[in-house]
Amino acid sequence: MRNLSETPLVTVVIPTYRRADKLPRAIDSVLGQNYRNIEVLIANDNVPGSPEDEATKRRLACYVADGRLREVETGGKTGGGAARNVACRQACGEWLAFLDDDDEFLPDKIETQVVFTMENDLDMSWQDVAWYNEDGKLVEHRYLNHCKDFSRDGLLRAHLLTPICPTSIYLLKKELFDRTEGFGEVATGQDWWLMLRCIEAGARIGYMPEVHVHQYLHKGERLSLGQNKIEGEMARHEAAKVFYSRLSKRDIRFVEFRHNAVLAFACLRSGMLLKSMGYGVRAFATSPGACFAKGLEFFTRGKQ
Repeated sequence: MRNLSETPLVTVVIPTYRRADKLPRAIDSVLGQNYRNIEVLIANDNVPGSPEDEATKRRLACYVADGRLREVETGGKTGGGAARNVACRQACGEWLAFLDDDDEFLPDKIETQVVFTMENDLDMSWQDVAWYNEDGKLVEHRYLNHCKDFSRDGLLRAHLLTPICPTSIYLLKKELFDRTEGFGEVATGQDWWLMLRCIEAGARIGYMPEVHVHQYLHKGERLSLGQNKIEGEMARHEAAKVFYSRLSKRDIRFVEFRHNAVLAFACLRSGMLLKSMGYGVRAFATSPGACFAKGLEFFTRGKQ
């Protein structure tokens, strides 16, 4: 443990739905942290009594000897945002962290982020993120270093232009979470809503430029694709438009460009080719410069 006079309790929330086979990797990565003062809440969002629920309970039974882990029942199929909110309301930790049931923390994730956040007197912090495929090959290292002004307005601008997500890169005070409405209870993008609400609550938020979590892109069922992605993006964009009076015209054009580009890709992945082309044309018309710049970035982004 680094020089840290306090070791506050950190609650790690892991929502799970129909992934009992992948869940142990996530749990093991949290229980195996260098930082030991941890509570792990498994937000079981499977339908009670279903085969998926029973399979999840069998997996959790293997951890009964570790008193740091407990299961939280959500009622089933509430969605990732609602499941996290239910668990957070039952958390005992002073700090909250989050992990999806098919991803994993590196062994020093909690320790390094607690140290960084407390030493800088922050209410919340975020890190970079790395995505891997099912074979363990790095797909992308996403650098979330675009925020240069950490005032409330600066954070808001950064988040509206390029979302500061996903959930697994956050560490925040439970007290801060309790002052917000928590995660968005929408099909996708729940983390975007939490970050927005924390910014609007006036939280002191900082950026830690390191990767301490691995997220996996797999071929199984994913709620963040298809119509869910489209509906989630539509809801997010309507919320973002409320803040246009606090953005420059150039920033607004970029937000509109990004919105249409996201919808173009979402429709393409869902086989809606005509809609995809329509959104693609709108993205280009809104900001040709951003279209070229982001296209170049897409093909040259970090793989280190």
